[in-house]
Amino acid sequence: MKWLFRVNVAAVIVYASFVAAFLVADVWIFPELSALTPPPEAVGVAIRQGDDADGLREIALVLYDHVAEQGQAVNALVDSTVFWARLHFLLALGLACFNVAMLIRIRRLLAKPGSGEAVGL
Repeated sequence: MKWLFRVNVAAVIVYASFVAAFLVADVWIFPELSALTPPPEAVGVAIRQGDDADGLREIALVLYDHVAEQGQAVNALVDSTVFWARLHFLLALGLACFNVAMLIRIRRLLAKPGSGEAVGL
């Protein structure tokens, strides 16, 4: 029973460090790494106000809209991945904490009456 307790404590420590590292990355690193950002509005304004042929302007606007939509889709995918990774780490940490709490409860229940010492842990 001691080895089970130690494995669960190690799991809590490992997953707590994963959660902490992931939250640090989520707060400070991931916001700086936008996957694709839409082009600046100045590009769209310049295309709209250009004196080139109308057909070229329409093609440029379609391409501009496509790149903007692509950037939004990729950023949404990254945000979704970050959410599910965070949820995975938090659920695993919760499960490991629950296991440790249950082992502590079992340890207390198996304690010898009157001696104050736990059996097997």
